[in-house]
Amino acid sequence: MTRIDEASWTLSLRALFGEGMFAAVGARRHDDWRCDALDVMRLATADPRGWPWLVSAPGGAPYPPGPNGPFGTVTPIHFNGVFPVSRRGAEQIMVTLQAEWFQTDGIPNFSAREAELTSHARKVLDRFGEDSLFFTNAVSARSNPHADMFSREGAYEGFTEHVMDCGVIALSATEVGAFWGFTID
Repeated sequence: MTRIDEASWTLSLRALFGEGMFAAVGARRHDDWRCDALDVMRLATADPRGWPWLVSAPGGAPYPPGPNGPFGTVTPIHFNGVFPVSRRGAEQIMVTLQAEWFQTDGIPNFSAREAELTSHARKVLDRFGEDSLFFTNAVSARSNPHADMFSREGAYEGFTEHVMDCGVIALSATEVGAFWGFTID
């Protein structure tokens, strides 16, 4: 596992996340990690390390915090639609979030860029340590947390009012991260 610092974190976030995407981290403060994840999704907490977030709405404006953000209608019950996923699967999902329908065929020149993009996803997730857990709303993980998420079916348990959304929740003993993409059309 690579030691992550703010510079490599920021570089990898920028390589993976752009317009209409969400990448934020907050501290673990509750016994129930879902409450912490909801705080992150609503931008109701700060990054405990002071590192940057990338929370850019379609068109490039920042997502607003609270009920007007992309997760404004999310409640703890929505977390019933997330499934454990392996670290490798979480990395793969994070790579696909940049494609409009979250599939590798939507990533320009994917075959030539796969190793580089996966390396960036690995660096982002390294922040959470070796004992971290990962969850996703990609339905393929429901029956197999070790499924190849580059070849998964395109079904998701939606968290938002967007046409489609997909993401990864990363969980350590001290931090929780939400990494999400949205399809608006």
